[in-house]
Amino acid sequence: MFLPIAAGAQMPSSSDTLRIAHLCDPQIGFYKDSLFVDIAAFEREIENVNALRPDLVVIAGDMVNIPDSTYFGLFTKSVSKLEVPVVYTPGNHDIYAPATQKGIDNYTKVFGPDLTVTPVKGRTLISFNTQLFGNADPKLIADHRQRLEQAVENAGKQGGGVIMLSHIPPFVVDIDEKEEYFNLPKSDRRALLDLFGKNGVFIWLCGHTHKTHRNDYGPVAILNGENTSVNFDYHPKGFRLLTIAPDNTFSWIFIPN
Repeated sequence: MFLPIAAGAQMPSSSDTLRIAHLCDPQIGFYKDSLFVDIAAFEREIENVNALRPDLVVIAGDMVNIPDSTYFGLFTKSVSKLEVPVVYTPGNHDIYAPATQKGIDNYTKVFGPDLTVTPVKGRTLISFNTQLFGNADPKLIADHRQRLEQAVENAGKQGGGVIMLSHIPPFVVDIDEKEEYFNLPKSDRRALLDLFGKNGVFIWLCGHTHKTHRNDYGPVAILNGENTSVNFDYHPKGFRLLTIAPDNTFSWIFIPN
């Protein structure tokens, strides 16, 4: 079942204030013995999003804990209640590492392409696959990076500002921190951020860390919000409402579950 980006809706096209609900890691199945906990929390979040009526919802990966038909089915049943267009990005629980074509195909059958470009209110939102950084088939990595670079450069030429969406952030505290589970390979961090910065990217939305934090690198604000499943820093469950003014200044506020 493919969930289209804008099911039954037209994407807003004016360059006015843009409101995005930034959801992180619903991870249906995290509590394996009590699935209702994950589902109930996610559906409360959906109710809150529908009440706010943002222009767009982004889900920053890990839609499920185990990428099989059971958990995908539970997620799609819940997310079908959203009344707002939604953009996804693959997480490490949606496509297991090392990423393979089979794993990517399994993801795309449900969520669509692992790299998408969405014009919205004069900006461009690009979702890409951080499972193809690090340990994966070199051919898959090279193809994804080429498509990503082209998408970012094209968006930069259009102007208006670019927003990136991925699961894994480039770093958690410092760009030169040790390479580990919660960040991208050191060899990729500056290259990506330099590419983004010179092509009009001003926000990079992420998930994965199960912690809430903001980092800045040049013109790019890297934002990790609260989760639906569990927060390792003991923040309450919920999501972030990102409000971007016409001049691309923004606020990023917590909406409790």
